[in-house]
Amino acid sequence: MWICHCKGVTDGQIRSAIESGARTPVEIGAHCRAGTGCGGCLPEVCRLLDDHLTSQAFYGSCRDCPLLADDESELISA
Repeated sequence: MWICHCKGVTDGQIRSAIESGARTPVEIGAHCRAGTGCGGCLPEVCRLLDDHLTSQAFYGSCRDCPLLADDESELISA
């Protein structure tokens, strides 16, 4: 499924980035460019991070992500 339409990134590519060690939306962006365009996909990128990493002892949650402004329609560029 397409997650980042700006950069043409699928959920599989994002999961691959996470499995390769990406632990933040910025690291995912560096790995596969998701979230580096308009930023509209960042909530879904964070959801994928949460789904994969919440079982890890070191990981809390992406819900307080500094990349997301108080209003999710206003994303702070990374």
